[in-house]
Amino acid sequence: MQRLFSMFPTGTAGIALALLRVTAAAMLLMIAFPGGEVISSQWAFAGLAVLAAFFFLGAFTPILCALGCCIEVAAIFGLRGVDALHVVFSIVATAALGLLGPGAYSLDARMFGRRRVIMSNDDSSDVI
Repeated sequence: MQRLFSMFPTGTAGIALALLRVTAAAMLLMIAFPGGEVISSQWAFAGLAVLAAFFFLGAFTPILCALGCCIEVAAIFGLRGVDALHVVFSIVATAALGLLGPGAYSLDARMFGRRRVIMSNDDSSDVI
């Protein structure tokens, strides 16, 4: 995962990426469940709920963004007018999140981020 992103930004950029993750999760759930009604099977509901939870936490973000974009592209074929335009914007936001990365306030940063290694300067190990 470290090879995909040069860094996991903190500060306002990290907060903005966290907001983008929350927005992508919410848009995915709104597309999957229009009007708050579960119109598909319980398995689809459970799968999309887990996907949204992982988006929210920032776990495996590039993989989830690709999967989310595929789900949103599949959903666009059944929509017309303004609803289709909302889904297009959702696809763009999810793709942007996939390209930018999860940010420092995510599980990806904890699991795959850079770590600082502090070497001990202990002279007692040089006993002759």
